[in-house]
Amino acid sequence: MTEGAVPETAPDVDPDMTVDNRGTGCASGIARVQRALEDLEDGAILRVRSTDRRAKGEYTQLAAQTDHDLLAIETDRSGLLRTEYTTYLEIGEE
Repeated sequence: MTEGAVPETAPDVDPDMTVDNRGTGCASGIARVQRALEDLEDGAILRVRSTDRRAKGEYTQLAAQTDHDLLAIETDRSGLLRTEYTTYLEIGEE
């Protein structure tokens, strides 16, 4: 449901849940996020950590196809061998 440019810095909120998808493929990562979304109430904040370079597109698409708001996607290139993406979603009604 998010429209426009997505911020690249974390929102000033504490996440209600974190899904750590670092080191997993996109398909299994999305499945883990879907299970987490089912457990969270409206207005909750989900943080997703990933090393899959497709994460930015996948979570942007997820927000566009649902009532969840994409608050931000941070990109951390400080790792020696990999880039880490941290996505923040605010849960909306399904």
